[in-house]
Amino acid sequence: GAVGEIARAVEATLNSARGRWLFAADQAEVETELCLAVVEHGGAARVVIDRTFVDGEGRRWIVDFKTGSHRGGAREAYLDSELTRYRPQLERYARIMASLDARPIMLGLYFPLLDGWREWPASSA
Repeated sequence: GAVGEIARAVEATLNSARGRWLFAADQAEVETELCLAVVEHGGAARVVIDRTFVDGEGRRWIVDFKTGSHRGGAREAYLDSELTRYRPQLERYARIMASLDARPIMLGLYFPLLDGWREWPASSA
């Protein structure tokens, strides 16, 4: 069930070098489930950023966690398709964050059950 899936995702994150990096104690300005209110297109909206922090190089990271699993082959193709699917959402988060933080912004998608990762610099950064 859902609880088992969460437990597997947490365990996979702790067993992954990427997962440990995402939750490292030395990251600065760390926020998890950061809720931001924004006015867009004349209306109010809110976004929730799964995790954001500033790394040792002074880059602001915005990371979205995807707990879905992928069965079968073509893992890399699946991760690439998920990048295409979620890129607009993360670019929107970056535009919002850029209005609050002048640092370069990096975006990431993390798939703990697959130990999958995609990263790219925000186009607004």
